[in-house]
Amino acid sequence: MAHLSNEEFLTRLAALFEQTKEKGTVFLTQKRFTHEPEASTSTSPTTEGADVEMREPDAEREWPLLIRATDGNGKKDVKVKISTIVQPASADTFLAAYSDLLRTHFSSTLRPKRKKADLARQKALKLAKRRAAKAKARGEEVDPAALAAAATSAAGGGGGGQFVLRLPKVVGPRRGNGVKKRRRTQKAREKAVERYKAGKARKRGADDA
Repeated sequence: MAHLSNEEFLTRLAALFEQTKEKGTVFLTQKRFTHEPEASTSTSPTTEGADVEMREPDAEREWPLLIRATDGNGKKDVKVKISTIVQPASADTFLAAYSDLLRTHFSSTLRPKRKKADLARQKALKLAKRRAAKAKARGEEVDPAALAAAATSAAGGGGGGQFVLRLPKVVGPRRGNGVKKRRRTQKAREKAVERYKAGKARKRGADDA
């Protein structure tokens, strides 16, 4: 496979990103390019028993960079494979353009970050629903407006100190046996509503101050 020029590689890579925008994947690999044909295939004759000197790699040498891109298609006849070799002298210029290209296309495919307020609202709503379900299982009534208010207040930075208003369920006959229990439940219900309203009034006053 012939290597493309740096400019042509960036152009083909941008087109590949566009082709796989709706469906598909682009695989990118890069590594140091150390292939030296003249050093890898030596035809010089050697005498029997002679020691062959192994050439030590030059630690200070600047090596080219090999970059490959493919769409990962398993069919060889339609698989897209492109590559380029970046020389050390043009590495800074190429990598700057290469990074901009990746940043442009990657940012459009990433999921948007959810705001902290939305996460807090959902967390508070889940907590309020769990408490409401437990209260309902105990036979208590839950005010839906208080449920929404608790979630909104916690998400808005209220500190999560406001809970779901739990109202005792009024049961029992209005007359005869059990009427006293019904009246006690009604009073408890009224006190719960009063405490809830008083708490909202105090919070409103603190916010206004």
